[in-house]
Amino acid sequence: MAVIKKDSQPFEPYARLMNIIGDQLITNKIVGVIEVVKNCYDADAENVQVRFFNVQNRGKDYLAENEKPYIEIEDDGDGMTLDIIQNVWLRPATPHKLDKKNKKNNITNKGRIIQGEKGVGRFAIHKLGEKIEVFTKAENNDEIKLVLDFTEFNPEKINLFNQPDDFKLLSEVKNEWFVQSPPEEIKKPKGTLIRIFNLREGWKEEDFRQLRMATNKLLPPYDPNSKEFNIKIISDFNIDIYNDRAEIPKEGTVTFQDVIEKAHFKMKGEISEKGILKFEYECTLTSRKIKREINLLDEESQRKFQYDLYSFIKYLSKTDKPSCGEFKFSLYSYDLTDNLSITKIDKEFIRSNFIYVYRDGVRVYPFGEKEMDWLELDKLRSVVKAGRFPSYNDLLGFVYISQAENAILKDATNRQGMMNIDGAYDDFRYLMLGATEILNTESKIDKEKKKVSKNKSYSDSNSVVRKSFDSLKGKLEKINDLDTLKTANHFLETLDKHTELMKERMETVEDLAGLGMAVEKASHDALMLLTKMRGNIKDFKVKAKNKDYKNEELVSLLNELDENLNFIYDEMQVIQPLFKIQRKAIQNVSIYESIEKVEKYFRRELENKISVKLIKDKDVIVKTNNGLILQVLINLLDNAIYWASKKGSKKTEIAFQINTKDNTLIVADNGTGIREDVEPLIFNEFFSLKSDGRGLGLYIVKEILMRINAEISVIQEDKKKILPGANFLIKFNNEQS
Repeated sequence: MAVIKKDSQPFEPYARLMNIIGDQLITNKIVGVIEVVKNCYDADAENVQVRFFNVQNRGKDYLAENEKPYIEIEDDGDGMTLDIIQNVWLRPATPHKLDKKNKKNNITNKGRIIQGEKGVGRFAIHKLGEKIEVFTKAENNDEIKLVLDFTEFNPEKINLFNQPDDFKLLSEVKNEWFVQSPPEEIKKPKGTLIRIFNLREGWKEEDFRQLRMATNKLLPPYDPNSKEFNIKIISDFNIDIYNDRAEIPKEGTVTFQDVIEKAHFKMKGEISEKGILKFEYECTLTSRKIKREINLLDEESQRKFQYDLYSFIKYLSKTDKPSCGEFKFSLYSYDLTDNLSITKIDKEFIRSNFIYVYRDGVRVYPFGEKEMDWLELDKLRSVVKAGRFPSYNDLLGFVYISQAENAILKDATNRQGMMNIDGAYDDFRYLMLGATEILNTESKIDKEKKKVSKNKSYSDSNSVVRKSFDSLKGKLEKINDLDTLKTANHFLETLDKHTELMKERMETVEDLAGLGMAVEKASHDALMLLTKMRGNIKDFKVKAKNKDYKNEELVSLLNELDENLNFIYDEMQVIQPLFKIQRKAIQNVSIYESIEKVEKYFRRELENKISVKLIKDKDVIVKTNNGLILQVLINLLDNAIYWASKKGSKKTEIAFQINTKDNTLIVADNGTGIREDVEPLIFNEFFSLKSDGRGLGLYIVKEILMRINAEISVIQEDKKKILPGANFLIKFNNEQS
């Protein structure tokens, strides 16, 4: 096809593009002010004043000049020359700062690292108002005045005298500038004043409070780890805010320093460019401190400390090397049930802040804002499992990145987070999520240790009550106060009956919990098999209807149905003794036969995956209820299968050792083992390091064994273990029959 006409044409945007970009590129008016203030920072200003005048008059007509609302932002920074105004400031998206960065010339005279690079931060002014006056003066230069007026190009103000056809192209807008001597506004050797009229939005008291809080957090607040991290704290950059000459106070009733010093759980660390996490953790509740190094990209490294990280399973296992670069962080977590050290105001402050991100000492927006759960902790707690992640409401902290180490982590143009270039932001987010998961695991351990301490105090209090009563009884007998003694005895009898009743109810609850766990597994297996059987029968019915089948197919189907029904029957046979009605029967229970039954119960999990061996000289016979022994073995084998499967090696093993001489049974696996600091906690109810654990299995085992005069413990000495992982020793104290 012949070309009959050809030409070229540049983009010719309408002038209203400036308003559109200013309104939509910058998220809100608070961010608009912050963007202008960040330009003051880049200009090496030491003092910035943000001044609001007559904002209560916005929207009113027929105002005198001195009554009109406007905003002033003034700094004592380097100012701009006419050349900068013409060739940089009036050319949006200028590569001026980017060129400096590329040439490694992005450090100011005060040693600050220049933040801007896109050349679009000035559009923040258009977010605030439509008419702008800029007064600026560089040292040893005259003052420059620049006037920008986009009022008549606002599409929201179309009327009979201002129609869309009359809109000018952006190239037709002539921004006026003046060189002034003597200066009209800048009386100091250098600086810049931006005056904004025709405000686009109103400002209320709450807005001023939000702006004050935002400017307070523009540079890193108090963090005791800043010095160790070599984070340069800028102390010569001050921001004052005024509303009609009344200063907005800088500090509230609570500061970061206040709440950080009260943190119950503290974690500081760094993550290398290869995903290696080095961290220190401290808990003030238990005075426990640890220092560790793990590879967040390697499951074996995590298993050493029994960290089962969702971030690894979901994302990090697919990453050979994170592209985000190395960074440092401080995390602070709280037990908000502590009403002694954490006040109501403290709690409000903690819940209003999250984890902030700072690049070269300047905040990246909007990380840390109450509305931005950038790690998606609340979502994960509701969709995956609450106990696996810390709460978004009781966690705050700081992450420190830099342009040098994290060059690919760039701000989104609308200042609402970061761009996900080559998946760098995903890498960054999941690495930090992994760190918070580890903090959550360690804090869970310390919360449990604290609970154990409280329970011990409660247990001790029972003996204290008994001793106190005996002392009271002795005194009453001495003075022969028989009426009071009778009343006291009656009170103690009532207390004993109540305690016994609570004990019985607790045993019932434990039985039901154990039964529920067993039924859950059995019903899952049964439903899976029944679904498969129904599908096979449905397919065969179609063939039977058309008489399109062979006899061997029918025999094969019936054999399969028989096999699956036998499996379900066997599972029901194991569950049956667990029901309460069956527990009344006391009999001689063979430990060997019980192990065989439970092995069958788990044959799907064990088959071709885990080898099970039984070491015995003879059998151990226990006079008790068959269901109780089965429940103990079901829980122990379920636990062993889980941790043996987590080992990661091809050869996974579980072993049972029956010793008739000592009347003992050892249940062992070659999984990850039990952390020494966790061992005292593993039999506590609701404590578990399993990602999907309820924390009831081992607790129920311990309670059942106590009922039948037996006990369970963990073997820690390597020479006494039969496999290198977790080894549980059960001692049956009743006589053999």
